[in-house]
Amino acid sequence: MDIELVILTKSSKYKGYCVAGIDIRSGQWVRLTSDDESTHGALSLRDMQYKNRSVCQTLDIVKVEVVNRNPSEYQPENVLINTGYYWQKIGKYTINDILRIHPAEKHEFLFGNLRPYTTEAEMSSIGYSLALVNAKNLIISQTTNPYGKPKTKIDFSYGAKWYKNISVTDPNYYNAPDRMQISKAVLVISLPDSPFPEDKYYKFVAQIYNI
Repeated sequence: MDIELVILTKSSKYKGYCVAGIDIRSGQWVRLTSDDESTHGALSLRDMQYKNRSVCQTLDIVKVEVVNRNPSEYQPENVLINTGYYWQKIGKYTINDILRIHPAEKHEFLFGNLRPYTTEAEMSSIGYSLALVNAKNLIISQTTNPYGKPKTKIDFSYGAKWYKNISVTDPNYYNAPDRMQISKAVLVISLPDSPFPEDKYYKFVAQIYNI
């Protein structure tokens, strides 16, 4: 079978990409996964090619061949794609077009709390791993992890609450100026399917749409 969706994120994942979007028929989240267990189902650039060898971009509306629904315990949105078929581009959306079929979500807390991560005990009661939200007063910072690897972090306001030190996996902001400020944006926020380190499922801002 095939599905038609608008791609909202192509974020970094295990040297590949976590690719997710909104089904334009149902308005529901879909995360596209491969059968590559070594990358936890990440897609490669080759997996996202059109017949002319160009690669899918965010906000493209695409038709993708799907093998089956493939939900994991904490990622109910997952589908397994057939990587032997080219994708078909059928149009382009703006972020406002997307918000008409999938309005910005309202949660009391993003993934159960205000911390940069969620615990195993909290994961069992969340029930979703992707969120599309309106955020304000964003501050993007550049830092390094304990091993000296560059990391991009973000603070923002959502629902009159502050979220701080959230990891950014949107490649467009890896080289952003330190302490970059954005007044308003639409964010795609994602949770992984496994903890790292033990018992910590870190929240990722997978895509930032400046509005």
